[in-house]
Amino acid sequence: MVRCFIGFLLPEEIKSKIVDLQEKMGNWPMKCKFVERENLHLCFSFLGEIDESRIKEISNKLDFISRKFKKVEVEVDGLVAIPNQNYIRVLALKILENELLKKIFEEIVREIGGDSKPAHITLCRVKSVENKNELKRRIEEEKNYGKFVIGAIQLIKSELKKSGPVYSVIHQAELS
Repeated sequence: MVRCFIGFLLPEEIKSKIVDLQEKMGNWPMKCKFVERENLHLCFSFLGEIDESRIKEISNKLDFISRKFKKVEVEVDGLVAIPNQNYIRVLALKILENELLKKIFEEIVREIGGDSKPAHITLCRVKSVENKNELKRRIEEEKNYGKFVIGAIQLIKSELKKSGPVYSVIHQAELS
């Protein structure tokens, strides 16, 4: 069994902006664990534990899906608290709704399955909040982190280690 998701590992230019934001967030009134630079990604669909025999089938379906869509530019907006601002477990960057991106998400879920959430980039998992009102204020202040192009759909293996997850791309299907 292999733990996998379908997603897109972020390009370096957006990772740099995110790491700068994470450093700033280190002074916020919360205790959290930040997502490591090399693991910053956009998840289309979480597959969980899959049998290794399915990797070829999923890879073929990703190739099929990728031929239907062009590369897509997405805009990274401000921060979002997940599940909500009264119970903050995760802080993430919102990806603004984009019709083409939405269609890619839908096609992946229809053809392959898995658990799909609205597009976002997880920044950290929040362990505790020291001052909720102050944290909410800081979340509201963060806006517009630029744009980037999603040029491929990736099948990504997630190995859970004591130091945290290690991601590796099993298959990459280029968008046209």
